[in-house]
Amino acid sequence: MKKLYNAGRVNDFDRAMREKYGLESLDLINSAARIAFGVIRNRIREKRVLVLVGSGNNGADGLALFLLMREDGFFSDVYYVEAGKSEENRHLRTLIPSECIVSDLEGYDVIIDAVYGASYHPPLKDDVKNVFDRINAMKAMKIALDVPSAYYLKADITVTFTMLKEEEYLLSSDIPGRIILANPGFPEEEISIFPPDSYLLEDGDYNVKEFECSDYKNTRGHLLIKAGSPSYKGAALLSAKAAFHAGCGLVTLNTETLTDLALHYPPLIVNSGSPDYSRYSALLSGPGWGEDAERSFLDFRGNMVLDAEALTQIERGDDFAFRAILTPHVGEMRRLTSRLGVDDDARVLSKTLRAIVVRKSSIVEIAYGDTHYYYPGNNPSLGVAGSGDVLSGIIAAFLASGMEPLDAALNGVILHQMAGKMAHEHLGYYDSLDLINEVGRLR
Repeated sequence: MKKLYNAGRVNDFDRAMREKYGLESLDLINSAARIAFGVIRNRIREKRVLVLVGSGNNGADGLALFLLMREDGFFSDVYYVEAGKSEENRHLRTLIPSECIVSDLEGYDVIIDAVYGASYHPPLKDDVKNVFDRINAMKAMKIALDVPSAYYLKADITVTFTMLKEEEYLLSSDIPGRIILANPGFPEEEISIFPPDSYLLEDGDYNVKEFECSDYKNTRGHLLIKAGSPSYKGAALLSAKAAFHAGCGLVTLNTETLTDLALHYPPLIVNSGSPDYSRYSALLSGPGWGEDAERSFLDFRGNMVLDAEALTQIERGDDFAFRAILTPHVGEMRRLTSRLGVDDDARVLSKTLRAIVVRKSSIVEIAYGDTHYYYPGNNPSLGVAGSGDVLSGIIAAFLASGMEPLDAALNGVILHQMAGKMAHEHLGYYDSLDLINEVGRLR
């Protein structure tokens, strides 16, 4: 799990460290250039390199890097995207040989992006956007310093300074490319104690306890599902099947309209009427509920997952004491926050309802009060009917096994994403039943 930081707060940290330790801006620029050169030297050797230079200190980083490359015998030129504004930028421009300043972007093997750093503020000017569009269309290797400029110019490699920027991980993965972290000269102990804004989840963070040899159905958890309707029978079945494949020992579907579903899926227990909630270790409500949606899940006193139509039953004033995990997709999130009259923000919703919020999209967000996690899946194969029902079943199974709600949400998201990648690797595109099979293999 990696710490992520808002770019604006990284800039604040930069200023605070310069003041605290008396660090000169030009010294840090030269240090950043040396570190970046060390990272990319072998990748750009014997290649024609063009450095795109902006007006501020990110442009100054690029100019300092250019001087190092020329000193080391590399073939490199400079293209000024904007006039210099910062003192350091204007100073370094005086050191650039005039014959190395070009007005043509063509003919280079490598493009170094040193136009806008983490302090960039939109909008992107049309003339600069036109330059970026031309660069994006080129086959040359593209290397960004600190962040991809305007979070628009595409990079194969981004050498990011000081801390990993939250903004870089909220992009499509083809914008920053491979991200390499480099410290331009700040004390490591100061960086280590600076509180992060969020965390980046990785597959290596998956941590689910293996069952003991003596475990059996009654010790692996009993999940109650209130889901499905005549119009959407499959959702309840997908969630139940996913829960079994995620390790749940017993799954019961409580329904008034799908009482014959056990004939199609014998492992499932089906009952109707008012359930005895004390018999179950976790609850999943909502997938495919449709016209059957209602608020009886509020009577459940254990940990639960609320998805799909269960989200439509939530009212302002509901308080889940962080024992509920809400799993809205982008549209459901927007409708829920609008109805509650709060910002369309996972952290805001989490604090409003005191619930864990898993916002489903190509980049999954998990909010637990002020604590925020991202999983940048960027896997379009998971955008298939029933994928969300599978995720809710996985998370509910983890709750039923006794896992704490936050751990169930984090591990459930990771397992769902790993299964999607594995299914895509084996099958290309697939359906949700194939996805569930991969869940069982990876669990």
